[in-house]
Amino acid sequence: MSVRDSRRLRYPLALVVLVVGIFALQGALDIVVQRTVESGLPAWLPTFGSVGQTVLTYTMLGSAYTYLLVPAAAFWLGVRYAGGE
Repeated sequence: MSVRDSRRLRYPLALVVLVVGIFALQGALDIVVQRTVESGLPAWLPTFGSVGQTVLTYTMLGSAYTYLLVPAAAFWLGVRYAGGE
């Protein structure tokens, strides 16, 4: 595989990593929320006020990743790797 071919693979692989990150983050949030309802928050997880505020904060951070960071990163990757070739 030439250097040019490996460079072309970076863009699709990076997009796959971003999309898999969405599903991994949503799955982790679902598990944490379910366990929080059953037995309370884990000691290692930083809390923000009440349990509801903590769950809301983590859900908002997950949504920010999904709807802000991933599209911005995908656009940047498109400009960076698919642009001038």
